[in-house]
Amino acid sequence: MNLFNNFLMKMSLFVCLIFISILFLYHINLISFDFLKAFILAGVITYLNFITGYLFMKFSHGKSDSLFLMMIFGGMLLRLFMILLLVLICLKFLDIKTGVFIFVIFFFYVFYLFIEILYLYKEKR
Repeated sequence: MNLFNNFLMKMSLFVCLIFISILFLYHINLISFDFLKAFILAGVITYLNFITGYLFMKFSHGKSDSLFLMMIFGGMLLRLFMILLLVLICLKFLDIKTGVFIFVIFFFYVFYLFIEILYLYKEKR
């Protein structure tokens, strides 16, 4: 798991740099507060999704193939419902820019999914 902890640290640092860049753009008035709020909410939701996926991968590491698949696919299903619920709550009850929110959710979801696949590929080699 040392490889993934190092990998997780690098990816978290990269995402922090993205958030710092967005905060800087807000500070110099290039983006609005509504954009910033939507970006941060979407980023936090997808980061929670990623950490949940990390926990499922950590618990399924070294288990039998059937248990591994059950944990990964069950975790994916649970994570998708978690994201759906959080997105619906945010869109229904918070006044945020919908386009920015959905785009950032999509971007970070694909980004984190790519990271998870890359990690699983490196682990199996």
